[in-house]
Amino acid sequence: MLLKILLIAAIVGASMAFFFGNRTKEDAASGAAGGVLVAISFIVQLFFFGIMSIAGIWLVSHIL
Repeated sequence: MLLKILLIAAIVGASMAFFFGNRTKEDAASGAAGGVLVAISFIVQLFFFGIMSIAGIWLVSHIL
């Protein structure tokens, strides 16, 4: 699932950079790298949101 998210982000980033850039292979490569970085930051954010949710549930259960 994570690989699929990274692959889709790379394809979208490469196609957008190719379309809006100078239509070179280097633009597509930099767009793919940017798409992968955005996807990785999304995955890390989702991971930390899950950890904080678990910590919040644990804290509330101990307070109540």
